[in-house]
This record gives sequence, C-alpha cells and structure tokens, in this order.
Amino acid sequence: MILLIVLFLVGIIAGFLNTLAGGGSALVIPILIIAGIPSPMANATNRVAILLQNITGSYRFHKHKILEVGSIIHITIAAIIGAIAGSLLAVKITSAYYDKILAVVFIIILILMLKPHKKRSSLTKKLPKWLEFIIFLIVGFYGGLIQVGVGFIFLATLNLVEEFDLIKANAIKVFIIMCYTVFAVIIFAYSGKVIWKYGLVLAAGNVIGAFIGVKAAITRGERFVKIVLTIAIIIASLKLFGVFKLLGM
Repeated sequence: MILLIVLFLVGIIAGFLNTLAGGGSALVIPILIIAGIPSPMANATNRVAILLQNITGSYRFHKHKILEVGSIIHITIAAIIGAIAGSLLAVKITSAYYDKILAVVFIIILILMLKPHKKRSSLTKKLPKWLEFIIFLIVGFYGGLIQVGVGFIFLATLNLVEEFDLIKANAIKVFIIMCYTVFAVIIFAYSGKVIWKYGLVLAAGNVIGAFIGVKAAITRGERFVKIVLTIAIIIASLKLFGVFKLLGM
C-alpha cells in the first residue's frame, strides 16, 4: 500500500514535468527499480502512465485551441514507425551505458533550448519533409526504446520543423508521444512486460499532473515553461551522471 501511494504521488510530479518539459520518467523508473522491478518491466510499466497522461494533455491543449496537428502529420507517422521498431528492440535488449550518454544529450538540449530564438528569414530554408521524416523516425525509435528524456529531445527537434514557442511545442510533443505510445503499450503488454497494477496507479497520478501542467503552461506562459524545463534538465542530468548517488541521495 505504501508503494502504491508513493507511485501515485510520483506520478503526479512526473505527469506535470512531462507535460511542461520532460524528464518525469527519469524519476519514475528508478523508483520502480528500487521496488524490485527489473528495468525492462519498469520501462514497460511506465508506458501505461505515459499513454494516459498524454491523452489527457492532448485533450486539454486541444480544448484550449493550442494543439493543431495538420502540419505535423508526417513527423507523427515517422515517430510512430520509429517507436514501433524501438519498442520491439526494447523487449529484447537493454543498454548498460545509456544513462551517461543521455545526460550529455540533456545538457546539449538545454543549451539549444535556452539560446535566443532567431526568426526565420527568407534566406533560412525549412528542412525538406523527407529529412524531417528521418529525424523524427530516429526520435521515435529512441522514444520506443528508452523514453526517458524523449520530451527534451522532442522540444529541441520540433524547432527544426517550425518556429514553435515552448507552449505550442509542448502541445505537439504531447500529441506525438500519445500517438506512438499506443503502439508501444501494445507491444510491451503482448510481451508480458507490463505490471498493470503499478502502471494504472502511476497513470492516475500522471493524469492529474498532466491536467495541472497544461493549466500552468497556459496561465503562466512560456517563461514559466522555460524555468521548469531548465530545472528538470539540470536535475535529470545530475541524476544520470550519478551525482546524487555520490552525495548519498
């Protein structure tokens, strides 16, 4: 019972972070592992919460007329295809060194996200759609395989498609992750990797966190989102580099 309460509360925090920025899975998965769940099953179980969280977030962003999907259909399809491939691989293998690599990626993304945005001029061409498709195929593959930190990666790469502000980019990120997570959950569930009791308790918390996150993004604006994003990336990077472990935390 204590574990279920902890998972519910952690789910609220994770849903809030994932909707506004990313990195919520970096909080959830270690707790599942500490509870004695093997990392592949922790990775799979977390996807149930991710799915329901992003359904909630997508609905809320759409209700507030922030989410428009017409221009991102091609990258959504690319992410789904990539995620299916990544999920199929995830049920078979794990990586021992991805934490350190991911931490470096987080720092790079933080630099990219915090640098001043320049408006596209007539001399700055958008990427061709085929290249956008390949980029989001790779991002989707990563999301299907690992998921941790994929929100940060989406926020950085979405800026290659169009000059989205952080609020609109978050709405699109939430929608795309929702779409590919449907397939990821099916694959993980079919492989017997999902612990439904824990996944649904997490999901209940994530849904509440997503509801709060969307409201905060809309009412407090892009500056608030940027602050949350910065804090989330720094904490996630310190954790993945093992700094918290060295400090006995």
